[in-house]
Amino acid sequence: MISIKRIIQAFMIILLLLPSYRIAHAGVDDPNTKVNSMIDTYDQRLKDIQQLESQQTELYGQLSTINQQIFEYDRLVKELQPKIDEVTKKIQSYQTEIDNAQKRMEDRNSLLKTRLRNIYIDGRVSYLDVLFSSTNFSDFIDRMTYLTMIVMKDQSLIQTINDEKANLDGIQEELQQQKSLLVEQQNTFTTAKADQQKKSDERLSILAQLQQKNQEEKGAAAKEAEELSGIDAQLAPAVEARLKETLVQKIDGSDAWGWPVPSSHEITSDFGSRADGFHAGIDIGAPLGTSIVAVDNGIVLFAGQANGFGHWVVIKHANGLMSVYGHMYGDGIYVTAGQEVKRGQVIAVVGSDGESTGPHLHFGVATGITGTHMDYIDPRTYLGLVTH
Repeated sequence: MISIKRIIQAFMIILLLLPSYRIAHAGVDDPNTKVNSMIDTYDQRLKDIQQLESQQTELYGQLSTINQQIFEYDRLVKELQPKIDEVTKKIQSYQTEIDNAQKRMEDRNSLLKTRLRNIYIDGRVSYLDVLFSSTNFSDFIDRMTYLTMIVMKDQSLIQTINDEKANLDGIQEELQQQKSLLVEQQNTFTTAKADQQKKSDERLSILAQLQQKNQEEKGAAAKEAEELSGIDAQLAPAVEARLKETLVQKIDGSDAWGWPVPSSHEITSDFGSRADGFHAGIDIGAPLGTSIVAVDNGIVLFAGQANGFGHWVVIKHANGLMSVYGHMYGDGIYVTAGQEVKRGQVIAVVGSDGESTGPHLHFGVATGITGTHMDYIDPRTYLGLVTH
């Protein structure tokens, strides 16, 4: 729980920042210029921290949108691959038929050429050979007719095979065009995904710098607050009673969070190593459609599709931590990125989307984001007020 000493110090700082107190204080502690300068510095520090937090929230919102686009482009790329594979198989199949037709045509051409050599001499029919081998003129006519029919049949068969090959060539060309179009679309989506990933990396880099700067500012602010509290420590007894009655209720957030699924405390899988790898959270079993609530006040950073989770919600809290809720269906999320939520507010309902073995909520806690990965810690630490 928050200590009374810290609450008193916080109240002292609030008093120091009030203009009326500043004037009165300046009359008591001389030189007042130094005190007021410390107050001004601390006041500006708090404003800088607030601005840094605002910039981080804006970046989280941008990252949420960008990640949604990356997810969508990745889905489109993967969706096109089976179609490309199917067209490729058809092209290979038709190529086999074309090769077979080509072989039949070549064999038939070879046979025809052999026959032509037997019945033609220098491009003219050798009627003498046919005549001398015939028993009479009628037999000669029959033989010539028979030979002519064979040649015509061979030529007709060759033409049929040639037409078949031309038809197969046409189909294959059409399939090649289809494949080229699909590959072009896939390349377009892949390029778009890479562009969005570049934007994401750039913003993550800026975010890391802001987080580092924010930590430095908070460290300096804490030191300044301690110095200012020391100056006015003699006022602590006068306000302690009032603090106990009023100020505690005004503190935004608490040391322990609420439970994310009020109607179910059944943990089906704990945080840590398991057979299929490290589990970066706890699974809370509950029927489909069961309400999921925010564990504390905060700002929604992400709300939408996410690899592995199917869909998720990520909320950033005043203490800098992020609570993560996963495996909801798209239509089961009731908040959007950038939205402010309150402790106990229904933000979604239990689903079984993504890599899920059944209806449940995956709940996690992260201290920040490194690259494209969340820095998860054991969430049980922050659910200490709940018996389960």
